[in-house]
Amino acid sequence: MASGIGFGNRKKRGYRKRRPLPALVLIGILGLVAMVVWVRAVTTRTDINEVVRCTPAPAPVDGLTFTPLTYTALDDVAPIPPDKIAVQVLNASTSRGQATITTESLRELGFTQIGDPGNDPAYPAQDAGCQGQLRFGDNGRSAARTLSLVLPCVELVKDTRADASVDLSIGTAFGDVRPTQQGRQILQQLQQWSQQHPDGGNEQSAASGPVIDPALLSAARNVTC
Repeated sequence: MASGIGFGNRKKRGYRKRRPLPALVLIGILGLVAMVVWVRAVTTRTDINEVVRCTPAPAPVDGLTFTPLTYTALDDVAPIPPDKIAVQVLNASTSRGQATITTESLRELGFTQIGDPGNDPAYPAQDAGCQGQLRFGDNGRSAARTLSLVLPCVELVKDTRADASVDLSIGTAFGDVRPTQQGRQILQQLQQWSQQHPDGGNEQSAASGPVIDPALLSAARNVTC
């Protein structure tokens, strides 16, 4: 007896095609996010040069001419121990005593060759609109590199001096010396190396300092200015 239920007439279900739209939307979103990240990175790097730039520019002093550098100009330069650096703090703002306070802060961080503070002759009106400047010549690039790890929001300025000294000019937006944790870690490594190599560590020596982890160097200046 036939059951009346047959299998021969049952239609096979067709293969359900998945719509490609959700996948395309996801790909589009990921692409947009990647573009935003890239644009933000480029814009941020461009903006940082504007943020740290001092206005007005420093006036030439005693035959020295000043050339502003980019924020990353010293990224390929190895730092040297702080006790090997001849640095002077100059006040380019109207904040009285700021240069003295900054001098003592740097001395506590190991910059033992720091000179007496003074007013900045390149800003006679004391109107440097910025956090500050590191000014140095060709022979002071490594010294300036060390200071830039401690003061990541100051402008880098190359001048025509012949020695390895560095001037830190503090502007109207300067707060205090507050290096990042990574910056302090680098200073500790440099100081330990200097104690082990008392005759090395300056700009002219063959062994100018220890090898510092590039990631640590980058993190020391990864701040919002």
